[in-house]
Amino acid sequence: MERFVQFAQQTVKTVSKISPFPISLSDRQGYIIGDTNSDRIGKIHKPSVEVIKLNKAILFDDNTVSTMENVLPGIALPLCFEHQTAGVLGIIGDPHQVMPYAELIKNYVETMWHETIHSHIEELESKITESFIQYILLENKRNIEKLKEYCSILHMEYLLPRCCIVIDIGNSLITTVQAAKNHAFSMEYLRREILYCIRKAYQAETAACAFLNPQKIVLLKAINDITDYHSFMADFKKNSLELMEMLNVYHLNAFTVAVGNKYESMDKLCFSYEEAENLIKLGKQTKINPAIYSFYDWNVLAQLFPFYDTNDIHSIIQLRLRNLYHQKNFLELKQNFLTYCDCNLNLSKAAKLLFIHRNTLIYRLNKIEALTQIDLGCFAQSMLLYVLLKRET
Repeated sequence: MERFVQFAQQTVKTVSKISPFPISLSDRQGYIIGDTNSDRIGKIHKPSVEVIKLNKAILFDDNTVSTMENVLPGIALPLCFEHQTAGVLGIIGDPHQVMPYAELIKNYVETMWHETIHSHIEELESKITESFIQYILLENKRNIEKLKEYCSILHMEYLLPRCCIVIDIGNSLITTVQAAKNHAFSMEYLRREILYCIRKAYQAETAACAFLNPQKIVLLKAINDITDYHSFMADFKKNSLELMEMLNVYHLNAFTVAVGNKYESMDKLCFSYEEAENLIKLGKQTKINPAIYSFYDWNVLAQLFPFYDTNDIHSIIQLRLRNLYHQKNFLELKQNFLTYCDCNLNLSKAAKLLFIHRNTLIYRLNKIEALTQIDLGCFAQSMLLYVLLKRET
């Protein structure tokens, strides 16, 4: 009911600007909690109790109110919120003049209440999600049982594979709000719009998405299976570019985005977050453009390779090479590729050493490209694959 009191006072101010009649709002006990005449606030309004009891509108003319205390001519109507009578709207004036406006004003007040409640619920859910994400990603000592309990309360599957997307918008949100003329964009409005755009861009309408702080947003993207994962990662750059276009509408045109690898349970998502953060850090350091980083992008991997331990980078992209590893003739493809590299990318020389036709080698190299999406015409990407396969020899 405290929210109703706050709502009542704000509603009276808002409605008074458009209503030709003064209004008042009373709570379920009959106390006036909002009134065009502030002197009446806090006083008992007995007719409101009767309206609550009968759950119907009552008219009060001059003759009726002449013997009643703190009652003015007009109409008193029950206000219904979530199928319950939660208060009374009083419209002050000649009942016959007020009558044509009564239902319209009543509907307007009820609509304002529902919107206010919806906004409060959204705000509460957002804060809960923020706290939960901060706990699983930033808390050093996570209690697994408590984490599972939180997941249950928030209706999130604990064991569902997910990856962590980090969007670093820097100070652009604060700058945009400060620069907005006539407060065109409020902070809360922009935050809601940003979260909506992120979910939409990555087809994750129900995913947990929240601000870690004014500069960073995190999305926990659910992964159904390995095919879904490869599809998502293959489209990550395209989807991120679409996100940039959407946020450009709100003048947020300078941000960085990265995604970590997928992990099988909620308690391991902190590793995906750390991977994404490290990608952003190294991406900024090496000035890779566009500022969209993932371990699925061979161009990004090739440029960041010098900054990673070989064992780490091999472990990170094992899943990326899954299709190649699972080929029946993987060892043959691997040998052909390594020989091709050892021959300084000379097809004829490599084919001769392998005792195969040049076209056969070309076919097998094309197959490696198709399986891994790597560009063997790029020296940096070829070198990366060479190092990764060579260490397994």
